[in-house]
Formats: sequence, structure tokens, C-alpha cells
Amino acid sequence: MRDLLNLFDNVLMEKSRGLLYRDAGDSFFQGSKDNPTAEIVFDKAEYYPSIPGAYANYDEMAQVGQDLFKQYPAITWSNNPTGASKAFAILTFDGPVPGEKTYFGRFFNEIKPDMAGFWKNGGLPGGWQLNKAVSLKGAYYKLKPADLFPTNSTFTAPADCVAAIGTRPETTPDQLAQIDKIRPGMDQLLGGKLPKFDNVGDMMSAVRDDLGETIGPIALIQGMNMGVGAEAARKDILGPKGTFEGSDINFPADKNNGLVDSYLLHPSGVEIGISSKGEKGASASVKNISDGVKTARVKGLDELLKSYQPQVKVVEEIGKLSAVDFPIVYGIRQGIIDEATGQEIKQLIKTNGTSKNPAIKNLMSDINAKLENPRYNVGYHALAALARRVAENVNENPKFGEACLKFLNTSPIIQLHLTGSEKADGYTVTGFTSKYPPDFKGTVGLDATKVYSATGIIGRVSFSYNGGGNKDTDVTDAPQAQTSIDDLDAVTDKRLTGPGAKAARAKNEPKTDAGTLGRERRTR
Repeated sequence: MRDLLNLFDNVLMEKSRGLLYRDAGDSFFQGSKDNPTAEIVFDKAEYYPSIPGAYANYDEMAQVGQDLFKQYPAITWSNNPTGASKAFAILTFDGPVPGEKTYFGRFFNEIKPDMAGFWKNGGLPGGWQLNKAVSLKGAYYKLKPADLFPTNSTFTAPADCVAAIGTRPETTPDQLAQIDKIRPGMDQLLGGKLPKFDNVGDMMSAVRDDLGETIGPIALIQGMNMGVGAEAARKDILGPKGTFEGSDINFPADKNNGLVDSYLLHPSGVEIGISSKGEKGASASVKNISDGVKTARVKGLDELLKSYQPQVKVVEEIGKLSAVDFPIVYGIRQGIIDEATGQEIKQLIKTNGTSKNPAIKNLMSDINAKLENPRYNVGYHALAALARRVAENVNENPKFGEACLKFLNTSPIIQLHLTGSEKADGYTVTGFTSKYPPDFKGTVGLDATKVYSATGIIGRVSFSYNGGGNKDTDVTDAPQAQTSIDDLDAVTDKRLTGPGAKAARAKNEPKTDAGTLGRERRTR
């Protein structure tokens, strides 16, 4: 028993501590695990300032960085700095060329006494993978629904779903080889048995955590024992004599549906979400929360709806307004821009022209966009900045996040988790645990950073869900970018002396709608 507990402790430690707590000698690879194209070896992690701490402001951090980065030929950053960034960490690796060093950096709002989990093992730009079994799952083995099926796939029967595994157009030969190992177990599942996956080796955690998102809805439809939560959901949503049998299975696009991995589309027309993403860092969607509002109305939860009436209005307007209109409508309502500026932003999106409007220049100063990007658009640049200010204003009212969490936990979502046992190179599913109504904990707020950018929009504003972790210390992820001292100088110059410095921004202070936001005007 003691050996088993130690094993569990080691697995949890490897998965949770992240890159900042790697041991010297830990190796990372690119390409295939068995035939890597490149390898690097962890040397050390350094914090600026030291643990715990933060520089007085962004400017001080930038100045320290300008002096420090002269020691390094180049640093590849895993995210971009923001105005709230007041700390950073640098990781040093040996390789991939013998005798040379490779450096990665990440910005934070502060360095906490314990930084475990703040920079995930899979968070190195360039597709580097930690060569340890507990870390080789999602990004490497690709067993999530989004990796197995074409986008937004719907299947009318479990057998159709299993037959379609590996039909995603981007599936590689290496991935097909991994899929062949799990097919016998999926055939057992179709036969109504808890599946056993033999000879999966390091894939065991990927089978449990990633393939489990496909196993769960199939098992539900087939009437297998899914735990008390699933049974409570069946009775509450479908009635005492209702059954999940006959439902279609839909695997939605991640960016649109957030916490939900799949939907059961019941013949009655009811959509039941299945979620196994209760961890920190996932994104909820407008649909997840608006479904909770609809359920509250159906169940006659009038007091709940009345208590959060202004917040319900915001949620419903997000669902109705287009992705372009939402930040503009709310930006006008909050006093950030006037109607003429809103119309000009729309026109700039169409023409990608230039603007002399001080309000638009002020907005654009919030985001250090890459102007040389061929997809760069002035209108989208201003809209992205406006969306972030709107989201910030809405989130400043704690009642908004409270309402979102309430309705998220009222929505027709079953939290479902697969359990199993590992033996030798095999993984056997032993059962399922489930919760209903859902019991998401933590904080929820609007997040404009994932869908709005200076190059376009990829959907409506999403809801960031933080299960209780690192949002106050971490800052926005960014595509891979190699930053030299010249790059940092350019960023610093633009932030400190560019248009829309703090004085200009204060001049255009938004006049927030207290009726909607539940507070008086804030000061920046």
C-alpha cells in the first residue's frame, strides 16, 4: 500500500509542478518519442525578481529586462507581456546543438511563494514534449475527440462513432498506429462491457483523460452504470421513465463550447452536455451559461432569475449580438466610445484604412499588435482593445461572475469522470463517477483575449473559468515569439511613449452603466 501511495504522489507531483520545478537532466523532445527530431535537456529556472516578489510596475520590469537580456542571445517567450506584468521567469536548457543553450521565458503578474503549476509541462513553444509518461498525453498522443474526429462531428449511433475514430483529415500515420492499439477496447465498449486497453504503455493517462471523453457518452447511451449523478440527470432532464438511448452524440468545436466535451442530442430535442473539464483554465461558453438561464426559466427558479436580472441581460445580449456588435454596443453604453467611433471601427474593419480619431488611437495603444502581419487590420485592432475594456468593466462587478457560476451550475451538464486501473502496459476501465447538478467552483468572467485580435475574430466573447488557481498571476498566452533586446526596446518604447499613454487613457475614462454593472464608475 505504501508503494502504491508513493506512486500516486509521484504521478501527481509530475503533472502538477510544471516547468518551473523540473529537475536538472529532464529531457524534452520534438517529433516522435521513439525517433525525435531534436532534444533539449533542462538546466535551471530563474525568477525575476526572486521568490516571492514583483517589480513596482511594468516599466521597472522592462528596464531590468533590457539590461538582463543582453546576457542571452535570444529568448523564446511563451506569452506576451501586458500592463499588469511585473515579473518573469527564464528557463535554460542544454541543446539541441551540443555545447549551445536554449532559453524560454514567461511573464507573470507576480512571483508567488509557490509557483507550482503556473507554467505547464506542455507550455514550451515549438511543440517540445517532456519525456515522461505522465506528461505524454493530449498534445502528443492525440486521443481527444478534436484529434479523432472531423470538427463538430455528430453520430447517430455509438457504432458509427467508434467506426469514425481516426477519420479526421489531419490524422498522421503515427497517430493511426496509436489508434490501432485502442480499437479492441472500443469494440468491447460497443458490446456493453467496460473496456480493457492492452499494450498501451505510456498512453495510459491519455486513454483515461482524453479517450475518456469519447468513452463516456457512448457508455451513457448504452445504459451502463454511470454513477448517481448521471441517474439524477436522467430523471430530472428526461423524466422518471426517460432514457439516454437513441441520442445522437455531438463533439462540438472547443472554441464555441468550452467546458462541454460532448452533447447528447436526445430525440425529444433536449441537449445534455457532458463535461470532464472541471479543472482550472478551461473556458466556458455563452451557450453553457445561457443554457443554465433557460433551465432556470423552465424550472421556475424565479428568485434566482430576479436576483441576477441585470447579469442575465448581459449574458443574453452576448448570445444575440454579433461578435462585432457586442463590444461596440457595450463600449457605447459604458462611455468608452461614442456612436460615431463605433461606426468608424466597423468601417475600418471593412477597409483596413487609417484613422485620426483620438479615441481609436487610444484604444489601439492598449495592444502591441504586430503591424507587419499580412492579416493585420486597424479595425480589428481597435475592436480587440475595446472588447478587452468592455470585459474588464463587466468583470469588475463580482455579482456578474457570481451569476455566471450560478447559471453554469444550473445548466443541463453532467460532470463525468472515468475511473480505471493500470497494470503492466494495460489500462482497464473500472467504472465512472458523475455529478448532477454540476458543481463547478471558482470564478467565471468575460474573456475577450481568446477570440478578439488585431488580425480578426474567431467567435463570440468567451467566459474564462478558473477553478481556483493561477489567473491572478498568469498572463495571456501568445504564439511563439523570439524576443531579443531590440524587440523588448520596441515594445517598451511603444508602451511608454506611444499614443494613448496613461494620461490620455484617463481622459477617455469609461462611464460605466451602474444599472447593468452594479457599481459606479471606476478609475483606472
